[in-house]
Amino acid sequence: MKKITLQMIADQVGVSKALVSKALSNDPAVNDQTRETIWRTAGEMGYRIEKLKKATAFSKTGNIAVLMPQAYLSDIEYWGKVIRGIDKSLSEHGYSMILSGIDIALAPQESLPSSIVDGKADGALLMGHMPEEYVSALSARSFPTVLVDSSLPNPPFDHVLANNYAGAYSAAEALLAAGHRKLAFVGDPETAWSFRERARGFEEGVADFNARAGETASVSEIRGIGVSGKGNYTSPEFADRLKSALRTEGVDALFCANDMLALEAIRQLREHGLDCPDDISVIGFDDLSLSGYMQPALTTVRVPKERIGIRAAELLIRRLRQPSGAAEQVLLATTLIERSSVKTI
Repeated sequence: MKKITLQMIADQVGVSKALVSKALSNDPAVNDQTRETIWRTAGEMGYRIEKLKKATAFSKTGNIAVLMPQAYLSDIEYWGKVIRGIDKSLSEHGYSMILSGIDIALAPQESLPSSIVDGKADGALLMGHMPEEYVSALSARSFPTVLVDSSLPNPPFDHVLANNYAGAYSAAEALLAAGHRKLAFVGDPETAWSFRERARGFEEGVADFNARAGETASVSEIRGIGVSGKGNYTSPEFADRLKSALRTEGVDALFCANDMLALEAIRQLREHGLDCPDDISVIGFDDLSLSGYMQPALTTVRVPKERIGIRAAELLIRRLRQPSGAAEQVLLATTLIERSSVKTI
């Protein structure tokens, strides 16, 4: 059966493709008679009318706003895959996505997009390091919202993220099983909730090993590198702190709070004349595509990025249909991906 497109419907009705899209999304800018004609024609032609009805039964616009810091728009490796999951799920339920990059340096009243201010969306997905005042602004509007990998520890909305604690715990187990006993967490834990959970999981993984095996494995912290709403950063002090941990403290393995931090750590190790994994083992987090192509290929913790997007969209759609009820936190399982950046000693 031939797939029915928006252009085919537009040609049949004698209007533009853009107008068809607006009508099927219940955009209030389309007059009732035109909207009814387009809906009827779409149904007669066999367009995905049942999916559209499923969405519009619980919505006014058929649109979902996706808000993220502007810096994330260039991060295809991580956030692009989350967005792909969101778009896939919303499409299956008959919704459209309106993506907006937010200047997080501005107050909400200055930077909230028209999709929120003018009521052009039924709900919102907030991605990553969106400041707390934006969450408060949407809460004050009683605007249905789901957070995606937020840096807030106890938000008032549903929240979908990876199980960062368990992933970091598995990284600790892998390094300890390889014989390492002087380990370090690389990253500034306070810069993201995910980083805090990764630091906690790593430290408790080592502590549990010591209690179980009667060992004295240690964990130090190498600070000066992290993440923010503007992306990853490295402070001038990081290089000296890394060198001190290796030369003075005898650290023999690094667990980095994400893959980009691991890449930077390996680069600086080479500047100090040290090789990964021969001199020091390294594990990252996120499993970005480049991790498998690095030299050495990076052992890392895989985050189900597309699945996070899918679950966030599903949770928001459920919230639109059932507005009441306590906010939920959904943790998706992570997986340790073993490659060649860890050496058994």
